[in-house]
Amino acid sequence: MRRSNGFRGLAISLAIVAGASTWSNAHAGTDFAADSPRQVIAPLVQGDEPIVISQHTVQTMDGPLAYEAQIGRLAIRRGDDGAVHGYIFFVAYRVRPKDGVPRPITFAWNGGPGVPSSIIHMGGIGPRMMVGNHIEDSPETLLRSTDLVFMDAMETGFSRPAKEKYASEFFTLRGDVAATAEFIRAFRTRLRAMDQPVFVAGESYGVFRAAALSDFMVDRGDRLDGTILISGDFPNVPQPIAFYDAMHVPARTATAFYYKRLPPDLMKDRAATMKAVVEWATNVYQPALEHLDTLSHAQKDQIIAQLARYTGMKPEDFSRKTLVMHAGKFLEFFMGGEGDNPLSEEDTRDLQAKENLKGSPQALDHYLRGELGYDTDLTYSWIEENGYRPEPGPKLRTAGDQFDYDLPMPAADWAATLKDGEVTWVARDNPPWMPNALRQDKKLRVFVATGRFDPLNMCEGDVRVTAQLPPDQRARVENHCYESGHVIYLDPAARPKLLGDLSRFIARTLAAGKASAKP
Repeated sequence: MRRSNGFRGLAISLAIVAGASTWSNAHAGTDFAADSPRQVIAPLVQGDEPIVISQHTVQTMDGPLAYEAQIGRLAIRRGDDGAVHGYIFFVAYRVRPKDGVPRPITFAWNGGPGVPSSIIHMGGIGPRMMVGNHIEDSPETLLRSTDLVFMDAMETGFSRPAKEKYASEFFTLRGDVAATAEFIRAFRTRLRAMDQPVFVAGESYGVFRAAALSDFMVDRGDRLDGTILISGDFPNVPQPIAFYDAMHVPARTATAFYYKRLPPDLMKDRAATMKAVVEWATNVYQPALEHLDTLSHAQKDQIIAQLARYTGMKPEDFSRKTLVMHAGKFLEFFMGGEGDNPLSEEDTRDLQAKENLKGSPQALDHYLRGELGYDTDLTYSWIEENGYRPEPGPKLRTAGDQFDYDLPMPAADWAATLKDGEVTWVARDNPPWMPNALRQDKKLRVFVATGRFDPLNMCEGDVRVTAQLPPDQRARVENHCYESGHVIYLDPAARPKLLGDLSRFIARTLAAGKASAKP
């Protein structure tokens, strides 16, 4: 059914909820928008839950923007018998379309696995953002360009399996992807979004989810216009392990430049220095790693000397046996101590994370349960809300603890991933999800975002990987590198650039889709 007169035209019974404020004095002084009358989308069948709707306005860089917030949980049912196996929590923001033209809708999530979507949701992508203990408007919000749906994967946030026996089916990569696809299908049908162009956006591990989901959705004929991969590289064109080791060096060069740890000649011009290290890593370092057994002692010493020169480390910090320094050791010993003053694994410009990525539990509680009106006694998994634990009983296991990467990868590669603490092997052994999706759907476009100071990802590596795709696929992939760490949108300077680039990517994707649809 086509929506013709806004969200109040939903063909679902709506029950008006009293709009009077019920907040206690504990909320006084918090930067919340004023309460607005709320509506509830009543359950349709047994197993559904109410969905709360409220009206808001955000002050954006383009002026005030009126939007509707939709918050609740959707049942994840088996397709054959309709049995409910779980509930996925979401917060959606939707703007009434102009001139009857459907707005795009973007489904977004964070990574982990085992991390809820509250970081990408409240980090500036959504209309409201968490700043310390307060919630403020996000002037650059992506809501200006697309409706937004932030989804919490199973056993993160308020998402839960319907019964304990169903939990394990959600904690494999395949099960995670299937549940995500079902959530998107259920949302689009229940909330009448079938005529809206669809984008998916994942961050960190969420890139794996988004890439695998893209292949899954395209293969079964679901609509998908664009895929957004943030801080997870383009992991689906397998490369030699030496490629990953070489392409992680430029980020360390940028870090050493930031701390003024490079030789004087390399400190004169960062752009020239970055160009030089990429050329060296590509044409000298990677080939050396690929032919390690044939190198003489003198050749290895020369490689180590160049590594030290480009990374601000000492030659003795590198192993002559491997010529490789993994990210953990670089972070731990870059400052020259005994590992007691490590660089942040989120942003190498910091000695520790600038912000608590989990945010303020009180502010998030007041926002979800107060401002948006989602009443629940469930604990929000991943932040400091402590719920009941049976005593005696089994030890609490997080979603991340339970997760199983059920990929077709050799056991030795998985062991190497666990040993090194890096995702190189997992990324290398993944099926070619994105190339498969790009090959099948000639209109699908991809946006790749990487932080310059992210120690686990690789700006230049993404460009090299993309260059290996067939020309028709390569033309539909955009690579962007930002002056930020792993969580790009938490950087005040990088956030508006990222959101501006995303807005333009969405616009270009829609324009290309319209052009290809013309007879």
